Amino acid sequence: MLRFFQQGGALRMLLDKDVSAELDVLFRYAMQLAGIGESGAAARLLKVLTLYDAWSFDYWFQLGACCQAESAWVDAIYAYGRAAQIRICEAKAPCAAGECYLACGNRPFAAKAFRAALLVCGEEPGQADIRQRALTGLAKTGDEYESDTD
Repeated sequence: MLRFFQQGGALRMLLDKDVSAELDVLFRYAMQLAGIGESGAAARLLKVLTLYDAWSFDYWFQLGACCQAESAWVDAIYAYGRAAQIRICEAKAPCAAGECYLACGNRPFAAKAFRAALLVCGEEPGQADIRQRALTGLAKTGDEYESDTD
C-alpha cells in the first residue's frame, strides 16, 4: 500500500464508488469559506480533499491561495508547486509561488518562479494578466526580463 502512494496513487483510485458529487460539494464549501475570509478553515478542508485526490489541480491551487491568504508561505509554495506539476501549462501556479517567495524574502527563487510563469504564458492574449503579474513580480526581485521576441 505504501508503495502505491509513493508511486503517485491516490485514495480515490482505491475506492470502488464514485464520490465526485460529494467532493464537489466540499470543494464549493471550501471556496465559500475562502470567499468570506475564512482561509484557514478552507485550507483545512482543501487539505482533506488533496489527501483524497492528490491529482486535482484545483484542490492544490486553491489550497495554495488559502495558505497565501494566511501568510503561510511555505505551505502555499508547496501547494502551488504540486499544482504546477499537475498542470504544467498553467502559468498562474508558478506566478503565485513567485509572489509567495517574494513575500518571504527569497528573491532568487521568486525570480525563477516568475520566469517560469512568463515562459509558460508566453505572448498569449488570454494570459495577459498573469504575464503582467509575473513581470511586476520579476521587477520587484531586481531581475529584468528579456523575451525572445525583443
